[in-house]
Parts: sequence; C-alpha cells; structure tokens
Amino acid sequence: MTIDSVNLQGRWICILAVLMLVGCNSGKLKTYPVQGQVVFEDGSPVKVGTVETKAFGRSVQATGSIATDGSFTLTTYRENDGAIAGEHEVVIVQFIPIEEIPNYRPSTMGVVHRKHASYSTSGLTMKVVPGEENKIKLVVSGANPVGQNPKDHGHDEIPKAPGDMPTDPK
Repeated sequence: MTIDSVNLQGRWICILAVLMLVGCNSGKLKTYPVQGQVVFEDGSPVKVGTVETKAFGRSVQATGSIATDGSFTLTTYRENDGAIAGEHEVVIVQFIPIEEIPNYRPSTMGVVHRKHASYSTSGLTMKVVPGEENKIKLVVSGANPVGQNPKDHGHDEIPKAPGDMPTDPK
C-alpha cells in the first residue's frame, strides 16, 4: 500500500463516519413535549383509551395512553418525546368489549362517542408550538346511553344504604 492509498482510504472512512452520524437521525422531525388531559363535556376524566394524533400534511403520528385521571403524554419516536410542531388531527381510541353474556346490560359509562375514533369525524385538533408548554385539553362527547335513563348509562341505581335495594330488578 502506498501513502496515497492509505490517505484515500482514511478519507473515505472519515466521510463514511460523518455520513453515518448525520444519517442516524435522518427522516425524523424534531419533537416537542406534549401532555394533556381528555375529559367529557361535564369535566369528568376519560379513564381509559389512547390519544392518537396525525400531523396535517405529514405522515407522522404520535400516541399516548390515557391514565385514569384522563392525563396523557405523547410519543412519536421515543417514549414521551412528544409530537412534531404544527397542527394535528386527534382521535380517541377505546377498546370496548361487547360480549353475549346472559343478563349482561352493556354500559356506556366512561365510553367516548364513536365519532371521536375517526379522523374524518372526530372534530378534535391540537397545535404543537416549539418553545411553549404544550398542555392540551381535549373535550369529548360521551357515547349514547343504552338504558332508558340517560343519567344512569344503562346501570341500575346504586343503593345508598343496605336496605335501599331496587325492588324491580332488571
């Protein structure tokens, strides 16, 4: 090997190393921390589900699990790294099992209206601004009640005292 070939080989190694370092993050847009809360129209928290966002004009999504107090933190590439800057469409996804169980009365208590599960009907949006505290509050509608009384969401009234049992079980 000549000195020129060693120098050329060394230069190629340096160029490849620089390209690898630059290329490790290529294609990933900068993210900004985003935290928030999902609540029903009456202010009570949504206790289960996932928040999913899709940036307008980009194919970048962020997701976050909803905690029992309605709070969530978004993740795009790494856990809790946030979302990219700009406007986002938002959906709320809940897995609600429906089973054919004898005497089972399904409940809609705590269930988000299904319109919020589709980007085309959700109506929910958020904006992520670099350098700002991105605290998002998402207000959603509840599912339509299955029972006759919209206040009980299909549940029998809960007795206040041991002798207050309902006389006409359903």
